[in-house]
Amino acid sequence: MSTGAHAKRVEACYEFFDRLFPACGLVDFTEGMYRGDPTTPYEETQRAQIDHLLDQAGCAGNARLLDIGCGNGTLLERAAKRGASPLGITLSPAQLARCRARGLEARLLDYRDLDAAYENRFDAVVANGSLEHFARPRDAATGRADTIYRRFFEICHRVIDPASSSGRLVTTVIHMNAPLQPAALERNPLTLGWGSHAFHGAWLNRGLGGSYPSFGQLQRCAAGMFRLVDEEDGTQDYLWTSEEWLRRVKACLMRPDTGPPLWASLAGFCARHPFQGSALLLGLLVFESWNAQFRGASPPTRLLRQTWQRV
Repeated sequence: MSTGAHAKRVEACYEFFDRLFPACGLVDFTEGMYRGDPTTPYEETQRAQIDHLLDQAGCAGNARLLDIGCGNGTLLERAAKRGASPLGITLSPAQLARCRARGLEARLLDYRDLDAAYENRFDAVVANGSLEHFARPRDAATGRADTIYRRFFEICHRVIDPASSSGRLVTTVIHMNAPLQPAALERNPLTLGWGSHAFHGAWLNRGLGGSYPSFGQLQRCAAGMFRLVDEEDGTQDYLWTSEEWLRRVKACLMRPDTGPPLWASLAGFCARHPFQGSALLLGLLVFESWNAQFRGASPPTRLLRQTWQRV
């Protein structure tokens, strides 16, 4: 798959979510922060996660913030309410339209296209889950993922003002917690062990695109540009969030008032993207592969919230 085709797969996966999630009362596509209490209302956990990221970024006053993969603009809006000057970039035209409808500054732009016009322009950068889409399993298999991640840090280093009092990069990234062969994720899931980590990972690769870094890989790639100053494990939070997503989505799909229009919308998506559409429906709703990666005493992945200081 070419780089352009990979970007199209990422764009399409968010089109799928945009057709499904908002109708189920879900606007954001990242984990909440439950602080150990699974009974915390979902919307409260989402606000807590965003506030945590903004606090880590030192976002206050007139801070200039870049949100790479800004989604529907919730973090941008929260940052603006703090008095900051946020800019979001996304690959999704639908997300861009939603951000602009909310009066937010956003652009349809790949992070790799942040050119000289953006140099030294920001006090801090946030990448809330977007980095998981940057590399593919074949990149991990060939060692190219290191080059991709290092380029990400190089770009963030370049766009952050060296004179800024913050100089922070804040990321939330799923990491591999199991020894999976990247090449297995490119295979047909039905040829892999039923219910195995590879089985679920292959469904996710077909539907979502992207590959997760291994532990320590990002620190290695950031060397000389950023140092890791804070790290927090949010795996349990992502499990509770994902279970709430699944519960709401399945309930909406089964209701007589919301189900038929949702199924019709998803059918339209599958007609345009038959391969990816079937993988998303099967992987997310039938085999529950997204949730499976966080379940169990020793899940195959871990979500890390990491804060980096520019050097």
